[in-house]
Amino acid sequence: MKYEVYIDDVSREQWEQYAKLFADYSIYQTWPYQQVRADMDAQSVSRAIVTDQAGNPVTICQVRIKNVKMLRLRIGYVQWGPLLRHKDGSGSCPVEALQKLRESYVGSRVDVLRLVPNIPDDEAGKLVCQGLVRSGFECVNHYKPYRTFVLKVDDLHEQILSRLHKSFRRDLKKAESLGLQLHQGTDNEFCKVLNDLYLASIKRKGFKGLNPEELTRSHVLLSPSEKMRFFVASNDGEPVAILLASSLGDRSVVLLAAATEKGLACGASYIVWYRGALAAHDAGMKIYDLGGIDPIKNPKVYQFKSRIGGSEVFYIGAFEAASGSVARCVWSLAERIYRFVRK
Repeated sequence: MKYEVYIDDVSREQWEQYAKLFADYSIYQTWPYQQVRADMDAQSVSRAIVTDQAGNPVTICQVRIKNVKMLRLRIGYVQWGPLLRHKDGSGSCPVEALQKLRESYVGSRVDVLRLVPNIPDDEAGKLVCQGLVRSGFECVNHYKPYRTFVLKVDDLHEQILSRLHKSFRRDLKKAESLGLQLHQGTDNEFCKVLNDLYLASIKRKGFKGLNPEELTRSHVLLSPSEKMRFFVASNDGEPVAILLASSLGDRSVVLLAAATEKGLACGASYIVWYRGALAAHDAGMKIYDLGGIDPIKNPKVYQFKSRIGGSEVFYIGAFEAASGSVARCVWSLAERIYRFVRK
């Protein structure tokens, strides 16, 4: 079959229309999020559409491009992409389409192209890995794959509640008996609450954490149908816990969560996490993704999320292609030095 590649020849409206056809669409492949991330780090964004003979999108992705002048390399990064799983289950992404994507970037637009697909490491994921390798990409062995817990939410609220660990249900019931107020919505006003609670939380815990501005700036720019949802628990009018989730594709992903000391004492976190699961169901999602986990570096968060009752899942990791052996070696060495310095 013949495939056509269109580079930077798509409007935002067309992008959103195409993206909604894919089950692996996420906040990380939305137009505003990638633009915000690029602007915050002096990068550019390139958008690719690969279509079949009938003009139907086979795979799409946004590529953030960083010009590393010191190394004389242009690095292309596809975060949680390219999109490969169609919602209607029709076919899979052919090797030839991935080859077209690689050929359209590597050598001409970037020296190294790294893909990090939003694909779990299951039987279907292994087929995707094989397709990526056959299309000219190599598995990045040192890249730590995304690891999370996922909870099924495609049935009744009562069944979702029954899947929670009994200790979580006990603490949830206790928190609900205290009369905490819950507010949820997509209003931009929630962004300040998220910033305040999250930054205070990471300061109290003493770790770097994420930059909430990446998400709050993106949220303001998102289309109404793609807005993230905030869940805020308050005690006597004071916000004490917050959770931010995005529901796109076939799953809702928890992006950030935080609680004050007061919120921890009254169990407010149990309420926002549970209500996030119910909202995922109400939005038509199949899966509630609890966000990244690391039992070694962050054992308390790992233990908390494990009590929600989901299944532990690893993703397939990263794959990349380089314009030549020199570019590959220089980039590999630079990454090793960067990881060493971070440690």
